Amino acid sequence: MKKRVYALLLVFCMLAGIVGCGKPQREAPSGPQGHSDEPETEKGDADDESTVSYDGEEMELLRNGVNTFAYNLYERLDGEENVFFSPYSLCSALSLLNLGAGTETKEELDILLGIMDAEAWNSAMRAYLETQWQDDTFVLTANSIWMREEKEWAEGIEADFLNPAKDFYHSGLYEADFAKDPEGALERINGWASDNTQGMIPQVLNGLPVDTAMILMNAVYFEGKWEEPFMEEDTYEQIFAGTAGEKEVEMMHQYNKYYAYIEADAIAGCGIKGIALPYEDSPLVMKIFIPDGRGDIVSLFDALSIEEKEALLDSLDSAASEKITRLAIPKFAMEQEIKGLNALLQEMGMKTAFDMENADFGKIAEDLYVSQVLHKAKIEVDEQGTRASAVTTIVTNDGCAPMEEEPIVFEANQPFIYVIQDTRTGMILFMGRVNNLE
Repeated sequence: MKKRVYALLLVFCMLAGIVGCGKPQREAPSGPQGHSDEPETEKGDADDESTVSYDGEEMELLRNGVNTFAYNLYERLDGEENVFFSPYSLCSALSLLNLGAGTETKEELDILLGIMDAEAWNSAMRAYLETQWQDDTFVLTANSIWMREEKEWAEGIEADFLNPAKDFYHSGLYEADFAKDPEGALERINGWASDNTQGMIPQVLNGLPVDTAMILMNAVYFEGKWEEPFMEEDTYEQIFAGTAGEKEVEMMHQYNKYYAYIEADAIAGCGIKGIALPYEDSPLVMKIFIPDGRGDIVSLFDALSIEEKEALLDSLDSAASEKITRLAIPKFAMEQEIKGLNALLQEMGMKTAFDMENADFGKIAEDLYVSQVLHKAKIEVDEQGTRASAVTTIVTNDGCAPMEEEPIVFEANQPFIYVIQDTRTGMILFMGRVNNLE
């Protein structure tokens, strides 16, 4: 009999949540071997005590892996296009997949993610998922596993994959009839995505292969209010000089406010200005980088090594608070899709997982391989703050400045690079580049 091959289809989708932060309603999960778990989208349980310190070695391992992944993926994206993606979401989903990997497939995923100690990495992932957040600024993370009814799974799947997925990633477990009722399965899967992104991602899949075996899903929802909101009356049209030409866009303005600010001539000789805009009651900030007048930000940023990029971001954490005479950043909403993510991940070293003959996900079932990776993202920035969310789906087929000093002006009225970063851990949650605005 011909050996049956099951493919893994990875779909990465991110969309900004634009509504309130009320906890969504979810269907009750169910699964084989009596395994059942409620899917988690949590600000953190007050009774939970994290075993990982945010300044400990485990969290440093996670930060280094996620940030290196972010830079490696970013540098492979088209420099002429706008960019927005969540390295945290991507790494979370790939880490869940990694729980079921073995041999060379796992070795390549470990290298891709920067995992040197799997127990420490997964513990740090769990600790961040269980982070305590305030009401105005928070990051919510949810994971789920969808298994085909009557599929023959690996004998040790419970101990080797499902239990670690529940323990480290709080994964909810569901059964679905992908073959006989694909429309019903799609409705439930898309419903889970919608529920866990406050209704802002109503659909992650529009069809399923006939021999779908398993679907892994991750959802990340971020909502943050500026510590210093912008006044709507100070928002007005201004020229944004993009790479495709000038365009009048709505620009938000502030005057004589204090922010961490750098002029990074001292870092690798680059002429880059940076500013950190904090979100209320949290360690989260948006860091924005523009050229200081000598060249374009894409060329300047791309010329930096990974270590120099990290130094650039880190320099804002210890930078003095400066009086910004005039601050201007665009009010924008942007949706992006990364083309050819399969090839990009293979370039980054994830090769065997895509190989039908050699992929090893034996902890889950025999003969699984990755067939496709998709990634969509959306962000909304306005006077009150920022909203962004991610859904990842893996489908398997079978101080004061003296008045006399020179005023500091920071106007992002040209292409700029930005990240949303947790300064407590140093981890990049979202990363983007704006070359042009509509």
